[in-house]
Amino acid sequence: MREDWEIKKLKTIGRVQTGTTPPTKDVLNYGDFISFVKPAHFGKDGEIDSKESMLSEIGLSKGRLFEANSVLMVCIGATIGKTGFAKISVSSNQQINALTPNDDCSYKFLYYGMISPDFQKEVLKVGTSSQATLPIINKSKWENLTLPIPPLSEQKQIVEILDQAFSGIDQAKANIEKNIANAKELFQSKLNEIFSQKGEGWQEKTLGEVCENLDNRRIPITKSKRIEGDIPYYGASGIVDYVADYLFDQDLLLVSEDGANLLARTYPIAFSISGKNWVNNHAHVLKFDNMISQIFIEYYLNSIKLDDYISGMAQPKLNQKKLNSIRVPFPTIQKQEGIINLLENLSEHKSNIINRYEKKISSLEELKKSILQKAFAGELTLTSQVSIEKLCLNN
Repeated sequence: MREDWEIKKLKTIGRVQTGTTPPTKDVLNYGDFISFVKPAHFGKDGEIDSKESMLSEIGLSKGRLFEANSVLMVCIGATIGKTGFAKISVSSNQQINALTPNDDCSYKFLYYGMISPDFQKEVLKVGTSSQATLPIINKSKWENLTLPIPPLSEQKQIVEILDQAFSGIDQAKANIEKNIANAKELFQSKLNEIFSQKGEGWQEKTLGEVCENLDNRRIPITKSKRIEGDIPYYGASGIVDYVADYLFDQDLLLVSEDGANLLARTYPIAFSISGKNWVNNHAHVLKFDNMISQIFIEYYLNSIKLDDYISGMAQPKLNQKKLNSIRVPFPTIQKQEGIINLLENLSEHKSNIINRYEKKISSLEELKKSILQKAFAGELTLTSQVSIEKLCLNN
């Protein structure tokens, strides 16, 4: 750090406040006068969007006003350290501390300082030093944390460099995420194409005709009654625990019975398992005559939408009767095996592509941290811009 920089406590940089929640039972406290910020309103780029959460003038009189260009940080719970900035005046709940900087300090510079690795590490260290169940850093501890502060002119220069660098990194990440989405879409398109090209030897059957349903053998165990062990305990989303005993000891196909994923499809709804296992009542249990058909049907169920078979929107459910009625294409075993080999090759290719892209995203996140580290060590100058831009282009 250079000589013209000073290490300052937050409380010397500006006004520090902790939010508070006006009584929720009084509807007069809530209206459309001023944004009321909660941890969920922090965006990943520091922007805060709380348009749907507002206080009335009466509510603000019972809360706290953070003036425009304040920097806000979540100071309790799982998202402790999450940071954002408010370009307009806002209020917040008690989970959030705010710093409204003096005229000689840039709010955007402070925002970058608070998301820097060293500052975040200190927040987590102080926040987990107490015996509290949740990590928490109160106002008095937070306002005594420090940041290196250069003259205002240099703050503005650093902010300009960081804004441009992070914009380039974010654009590179967006391009990579689009490529990941394209890879998944291409694989899904190929799945649809394969299963729609029914030729000689293909039959259409119901799922109930090609496998045996073993749902009547499932037994849920409440968490308090589970005995810890090394046998996987399965639910709708996969392994949810490990227990000491088992219900099944064979190759099986599990299909999610309930949960939002039945419609959202954020993870495969059908997944093969083998060996000793226990299954609760949130996953259907299907047994096939051979492993080839099991894997073939697994691919098929994960390729189609099941909306027509699902009841309930708030609590989506695929009951046993509807599951058994799903119509599936069923070619000969030889053709099933050929299709599986093709799909496994495609799946491996897709996974390799996605893994490469995800490594690039991780590299870009590390690049962000590295740039912030340099910025708050006084090592970032306009000449850094060229090397940063090259790194972004290479990704």
